[in-house]
Amino acid sequence: MLIKIKDQSPWRSYVLVIQALIKRELITSFGKFKLGALWFFIDPLLSVLFIGLILGPLVGRSAGDQIPYPFFLLCGFMLLKMCTGSLNAGASAISSSQGLMVFKKVQPLDPFIARFVFQLIVTSSVTLVFCIIAYWIGIRMSLEQLPEIVICILLTWLIGCGLGLQLGIASEKNTEIKKIAIYLQRPLLWISCVLHPLNAIPPQYTKYLLYNPLTHTIEYMRMCLFPNYIAPGVNLYYPAVFALCSVTLGIMTYRNNRLFLMQR
Repeated sequence: MLIKIKDQSPWRSYVLVIQALIKRELITSFGKFKLGALWFFIDPLLSVLFIGLILGPLVGRSAGDQIPYPFFLLCGFMLLKMCTGSLNAGASAISSSQGLMVFKKVQPLDPFIARFVFQLIVTSSVTLVFCIIAYWIGIRMSLEQLPEIVICILLTWLIGCGLGLQLGIASEKNTEIKKIAIYLQRPLLWISCVLHPLNAIPPQYTKYLLYNPLTHTIEYMRMCLFPNYIAPGVNLYYPAVFALCSVTLGIMTYRNNRLFLMQR
């Protein structure tokens, strides 16, 4: 008796491959800890608690009365994690999925896409839960600019995706690049206005921080959530152009090194 196998379109097959890779990321990320998915909530909370206890008395006043300093920190920390999470995920996308490359339907770009989508889903979900908890405990936020908030999240994610794709390919050629990238990320807490508001920086130095696209998305999101919060000089045009250039350069880098990645 012949068994009929249903034909699937290339697009449907591609979606199934990405879904399978995302499920794999879900199992490997949640399955190795007893607390599982709770660590995605515990990690930022512990970071905010630790930093808040140390810097809160010193920096908290500069945030003003418009936004509580713990939530000020949490907002910046989650957006930064959206970028660095995608960046680090891309750095090890190929090496962690090397065994899957033997399957014909799995292309070198697929682990990147799966990891990037996974980071977007998880970090956005955690941010949403924190916003709901903050509203429930009495922190009043405005959702009138919800489209702009979503754009801030997506732009931050796209910047991390583009840089992560470039870093992942470069790491396959030189593994030490991955270690260097880890050290280069550490100053981002300071130069992205995660720990302090932009208006607390002397004007002569503010222009240098505005070269960082994450400063724009983080501060703009704070202004959207808290209309009384002011961050002069930020906009979404600069990070949008940066995200477009980052993703374009990442795709071009992948296209030029596709054969090299397939032979790994």
